[in-house]
Amino acid sequence: MRFVPVNRLEPSMIVARPIYGSDGRILLNSGVELVDSYIGRLKQLGIPGVYIQDEYIGEIEYHDVVSEKTRTRAFSGVKETFESILVGKGFDVEVINESVRDIIDDIASNPNVLINLTDIRAYDAYTFGHSVNVCVLSVLLGFKMGLNELEIRELGIGSILHDIGKIFVPEDIIKKPGPLTDQEMQEMKKHSLIGWEILREHPEIPVKSARVAYQHHERPNGTGYPHGLSLDKISTYARIVAVADAYDAMTSERLYQEAIMPFEAIQIIDRLGGVQFDPEVANLLCESVAPYPVGCQERLSDNQIGMVVDVNQADRFRPVIRVIYNPDGTQIDGFREIDLAKESILSIVEVIK
Repeated sequence: MRFVPVNRLEPSMIVARPIYGSDGRILLNSGVELVDSYIGRLKQLGIPGVYIQDEYIGEIEYHDVVSEKTRTRAFSGVKETFESILVGKGFDVEVINESVRDIIDDIASNPNVLINLTDIRAYDAYTFGHSVNVCVLSVLLGFKMGLNELEIRELGIGSILHDIGKIFVPEDIIKKPGPLTDQEMQEMKKHSLIGWEILREHPEIPVKSARVAYQHHERPNGTGYPHGLSLDKISTYARIVAVADAYDAMTSERLYQEAIMPFEAIQIIDRLGGVQFDPEVANLLCESVAPYPVGCQERLSDNQIGMVVDVNQADRFRPVIRVIYNPDGTQIDGFREIDLAKESILSIVEVIK
């Protein structure tokens, strides 16, 4: 299995991992053979790429943080909740509670797993998929910080609903394919207060969870909004969600922004620890992410090209590479793997997107 950008897809390639639409349903399931019409539709939907089967590379074992079933159910739950509020019906808190419980249960079974793979979703599904991803990241960080069971649950609820106020921000601002004007930014910033007010209308939502919607854009150096709070005035949950929110935003493909690679995102977050982010949380996030995820292609310092097949927990920046091409560009015969943690003379010099 390997990741292929959408503009490099070809008919007859076989889908290796499900692709989701904006309603949370599967657009193309694993095992489907691509045809021209499918590829064209994926491009229209803004799907960045597809994981395809590759007999030459062989099977690669992926360890996602939560199961496909959990992720899909949570996506649908968030979508149902947001759309219900938008038409003035309120929402069933138990739908959110179930989604959060599923995510917590999945992560609790292996809290030390690295963030190694994100879901593939359509552009117009960003808000819902982002909410789920931020919840997954936040809960994982909560476990690593030693939060208790109640705190993990409150954090999960707050993180999955952190952007609920955005449903009342004009769609032309949310989907604008470019930088916002000052006036548009002021409109966007209102989502924090709106989210807080929506959640406070539901007494079943813990106050600490609702506060995440209000404070997740506050920054330790006082430059955040809505109140420019200093680090000691920002709730622990909001500090966690701020980092998870930033990481997922940076590594997601959007209309106005190309996704950056995980190693680039964690370098930015590490640099901004103590300035834009709580330094403890920023450090934990950086330790919890595989800089070079399983399945991505790399060029080595000797010009060999290979694919990451495993991540070394003790040295995450030096993964195990399965070589695909020799330095002269010819495809190799058979499999050859290089553990960069044991080959100090070699290094990754380029990520091939």
